[in-house]
Amino acid sequence: MIFEKNSSINNSLGISSKCKYLLTLESENDFDELKDFLSNNNEKIYIVGEGTNLVLPNYYDGIIIRANFDTLIEDKANNLLRVGAAYNWNDLVNFCIKKNINGFENLIDIPGSVGASPIQNIGAYGAEVSSLIDSIDCYCLTEFKKINLTNSECDFVYRNSSLKNSKRLIYNINFLINKESNLSINYQTIRDYIKENNINANTTRDVANIISKIRSKALPNPNIINNVGSFFKNPIVGIDSINFTSYSKEELIIWNYDQDHVKVGAARLIELIKNKISTHKNVSLFENHSLVLITNGQATQEDVLNYASEIQDLVYKTFNIKLEIEPNIIF
Repeated sequence: MIFEKNSSINNSLGISSKCKYLLTLESENDFDELKDFLSNNNEKIYIVGEGTNLVLPNYYDGIIIRANFDTLIEDKANNLLRVGAAYNWNDLVNFCIKKNINGFENLIDIPGSVGASPIQNIGAYGAEVSSLIDSIDCYCLTEFKKINLTNSECDFVYRNSSLKNSKRLIYNINFLINKESNLSINYQTIRDYIKENNINANTTRDVANIISKIRSKALPNPNIINNVGSFFKNPIVGIDSINFTSYSKEELIIWNYDQDHVKVGAARLIELIKNKISTHKNVSLFENHSLVLITNGQATQEDVLNYASEIQDLVYKTFNIKLEIEPNIIF
């Protein structure tokens, strides 16, 4: 185990953040040393991956833990792909496409690590990672033992799971590789792109290429522009609760969700009120996508949250819809 004190925490929002202790685990053999350190240091704990979905404080007065396990094993006998938590998510997607393992292609170009993917049940263009997971191997930081969580035990829902804010360190994920091949291209943005460009999508590589092109136009590369992707979740509400006084139903983007609820496109809500957002020094909206907040590398957590709060207030006053922040806010 690598121990660092007063260490910087990498994050894609570009917030200058440090922590009291940073512990990096290199293998399962480090779990005993981790147990001893945590038992002897009564500090708050947070687990990080690549830091692409975090809104960090300037100083975290506690222990940051990072699992640096980057193995990838094809377990064909059990139809599983066993992947270490530190393995880069996009590298995994490209590996699966190369190996003709289907189901991952719609999730291409999502930044971050494999271990972070189930926590918020990452999803894009009609797909969610929860549909690909068989089970997750964790190390419990309260009972200090290894556990295996089945898919159902993770309680996956839209952009959430029971793993969020838990004291379970994910070190390996077991993905299904025997899924029936069924390309998911019914998402409206994909259909529009196929029609506009008069192309076909017959393979996982075709779908991945289409989504990469769509994403590159709408979402900034966090290695170039500081961001955490979509900053707000698409709200799920009762259709009758929406205030259509200022804008008609046709001006919003609304999908059917269940018998009593609809899902509303958060980006469209923000697009309609963005001219009312005041200018902030270090935070702004990305010009190509109203759901993405970007910083100039000088922003603090307070700067980011103040900007987000103003957007939430304007959306609520205009539409009677509460926007929920998607990335994890760490205090």
